[in-house]
This record gives sequence, structure tokens and C-alpha cells, in this order.
Amino acid sequence: MSITRPPTEPRLSESDVQAFADGMLDPKRAASVEMYLRSRPDEADRVAFYGRLNWQMQNAFHEADNEEAPPAPASVRVRRMSRRGLRALFIATVAALAVAAAAIFAFDISDSALDNASMMALEQAVAAQEMASGAVGYESSMKVLAGAPDLSQVGFHPVARREMSVGPFASATEFVYRNRGGEAAVLLVAPGLLAQPQPQWKAHRVGESRLLAWTAGGKRYVLAGRAKTRGLMLAADLMTGS
Repeated sequence: MSITRPPTEPRLSESDVQAFADGMLDPKRAASVEMYLRSRPDEADRVAFYGRLNWQMQNAFHEADNEEAPPAPASVRVRRMSRRGLRALFIATVAALAVAAAAIFAFDISDSALDNASMMALEQAVAAQEMASGAVGYESSMKVLAGAPDLSQVGFHPVARREMSVGPFASATEFVYRNRGGEAAVLLVAPGLLAQPQPQWKAHRVGESRLLAWTAGGKRYVLAGRAKTRGLMLAADLMTGS
């Protein structure tokens, strides 16, 4: 007759180990596992490992929910600072370009504004010729007139100069000339940063007057005089090399 031996407690499964470590086993099964672990130190170590692992994971999640993230490594902080610096530099550059473009447009002068200023200057120069005291705002010293273009070859000589406003932020230099007959002509020189080069002068009539305009060297020129003023077109030819 064979002797029947009590069944051997089977090895714990992974699910048993994890459930016991998490405290999820029912009390009866948990008590059975505890008795088994007392006789199996190797299995007890395995369960203890799972217990420590669970505690570390729960503690890590708890810290992430309740504490600020640890500071980034120095290399990461440097890269972040570099990106912020480049972004700030880009914004500053765009802003500076916008301001520069606005300034250029603000100081630019339209054709009509320059023509109107030329006609006004011509009328004032003609009126000053008939006034014994001259016009207010003109300067006529030799030092001031030294910068006037030399038109003596065609009979014109500078007699006065002044700065004339041709816009909210723009101005032009006005030179007043007289020919041998005493007839007046005015030359306006204004900035022309945005104007297309036009080295050959173009003329148009405004009533009894004639305006001859051209652009060269980043500057705009308008020579104005009465249509019958002697030497007017020759003076424009001299200045443009025509």
C-alpha cells in the first residue's frame, strides 16, 4: 500500500506576487502566502523586491504631482537661454527695420509736393525781386552761396539760399539764381532715397512757368523759372551733362 504525501505548495505566480505586494489578496490567501514565504526565502526576496519597486513608483508619482520639477541640466538651460536670446534679437531686428523703413517713407517726398514747393519758391523769388527789402528767410553771404551749383557758364549766378520745408519731416535746399537780365530761377535739391534714377531732365509747364526735374546721386532736383526765362534749359543741361 502506497503512502499518500500531502501536496506540495505550488510556486507563487507573478500575479500572486504582485497582488500580495500590493495588498490585493484576500485575507485567507494572503495568510497562506505568508506561511509559504516563511519556508521559501528565495520567494520572500522576490516579493520584497516587488514591494520596494511599488513603493518607489508610488513615491515618484506623488512627488511629480506635489512638487516642482527638478531644475534642468546646465546644458539644457544654456540652450533655452540661447533660443530666448535669438528670439529677442530677431524681434529687435525686425522692430529696427520697421522703424528704419518708416523713417525712410516719412522723409520721402512726393513729386507733387516737390513741384508745389518749387512753384512756391519761384513765386517768392519773383516777388522778392520786386521788393526793396527782399524776402525773409534767405541768406546771401558768400560762405552760404559757396555750395550752390555753378551755373555761371549759362549766365546764372546764385543770390540767395534757404532751407524749405516740403513735408512734415522733409526739407529741401533752395538756391535762388538770377541771369544777366535779372530774371529769377530757383533750384530745389531734396533727398531722393526711394526715387528711381533719372539723369535726363524732364520738363512740364505750370501756367507761365516751367519745371525741369531729374534725379541723380540719391538726390532730386527741380529747376523752376518762367517759361521765357533765358538760359533755363541750358542750366538744366549743364547740371545733367546733357
